[in-house]
Amino acid sequence: MSPPLLALDVPAEPTAVVEPTVAPEAAPSEPEKVAPAKPFTHVVEEGETIRMLAAKYSLSPATILSANNLRDPDLLVVGQELIILPTDGVLYTLHAGESIRRVAERYGVDMAEIIKANDLGDNPDVVQPGTDLVVPGATPTLPSRRVIVRADDTDQQAASVGGGASLPLDDQQAAPSTRTYEVQVGDTLHSIAETFGVDVDTILSSNGIDDADTIKPGSELRILPIKGVEYTVEPAETLADVAWKYQVDLGVLLDYNDLNDPDMLHVGAKLVVPGGKLRAEAAPAPVVAVPAVRAQTSGGASVAAAAPAPAPAKPAAPAPAPKPAAPAAPAPENVVGRGGGTVVANAMKYLGYRYVFGGTSPAGFDCSGFVYYIHNNSGAPVGRGMWQQYNGGSHIAISALQPGDTVFFANTYMPGLSHDGIYIGNGQVIHAPQEGQDVKNEDMSDMPYNTAVRPG
Repeated sequence: MSPPLLALDVPAEPTAVVEPTVAPEAAPSEPEKVAPAKPFTHVVEEGETIRMLAAKYSLSPATILSANNLRDPDLLVVGQELIILPTDGVLYTLHAGESIRRVAERYGVDMAEIIKANDLGDNPDVVQPGTDLVVPGATPTLPSRRVIVRADDTDQQAASVGGGASLPLDDQQAAPSTRTYEVQVGDTLHSIAETFGVDVDTILSSNGIDDADTIKPGSELRILPIKGVEYTVEPAETLADVAWKYQVDLGVLLDYNDLNDPDMLHVGAKLVVPGGKLRAEAAPAPVVAVPAVRAQTSGGASVAAAAPAPAPAKPAAPAPAPKPAAPAAPAPENVVGRGGGTVVANAMKYLGYRYVFGGTSPAGFDCSGFVYYIHNNSGAPVGRGMWQQYNGGSHIAISALQPGDTVFFANTYMPGLSHDGIYIGNGQVIHAPQEGQDVKNEDMSDMPYNTAVRPG
């Protein structure tokens, strides 16, 4: 038998004490730079619309339409690829010789916002031509298409007009106004004209400049909102006289000069005349040079003698607008009552009535004057200006077109909104077409200035 184990009084080995390790404090890190969001592609799925996508990506419908060069928000195809911008604005392709500053001036935005949105760094002018730039905050310009306005509808839908006239959806619009531009180092009249979408002659005429090389940095230039001329009203002139003299629609003159009443015109007032072409018979007569004659001296020698200088010719008085002849028959009696049927019935009574620039009566109509007269005599009043008529009702989709709607056309004789008529059904519109043509109804698909999507 083994002896019992005895507990020995053996001192325990000392336990090692480990001192806690303190990690060194980390140096404060630089905030991580977040790159701006980039445009991306969305593939259209069944049932999706522009408005649905706009709500999904927190964009305006106009931003999506403009970035994808779309005219009609109702015409999407399943599988179609759409460019989606990270913010409201414009997708702009940089052209050769353009700077970021020039793009910012073109759209009226802060250059720093373009640099930030596109992560262009400290030297943005090294960006290569052909680069697509997001221009945040810029107002999208939509491609040309027909715009239809129904005077008695309240459901806002889609509308657009091209040619520099920018129409964000669901907003009432007015014609753009004249602005002032300070000439920068390196500017030329050609580059300034290109920036603002006008031509050199427009800038020259509106600033009284004869020599394009005389502009200097720091000079201020008046920039008209559209190609055309600036005209000073003369004594006894009416707005209809100016419309006839420069062959433009009176409604457009009202729009671009922020006028409500065509009868309130002051001598000396300066008018923007968009797309105006001076009528030949309204131009001053040219001065004909008189050659020198030969005179005989008392001795019979022949010497050259200057012909007496002709008295300076007085400038030709502006030719007044011709007074349109009254129609052979009395003006038709119009029926008053809201509704497209009434509008169409009244409009058809004026088939064959003559076109006159500035006309607003059965004695003669221009296009907006015809729309104005018919609507106001049918119990659905609209303004005399074309943009007033555009804003006189709700914008509707082409698919909703009904008789009595007003149809607008862009880019006819001038950029932007420039012509309108009244839809009478079956793809036909009745309108006052142009000088030399009477009021007529016409198939919209045959109208040579119609560049829009045809109604379905």
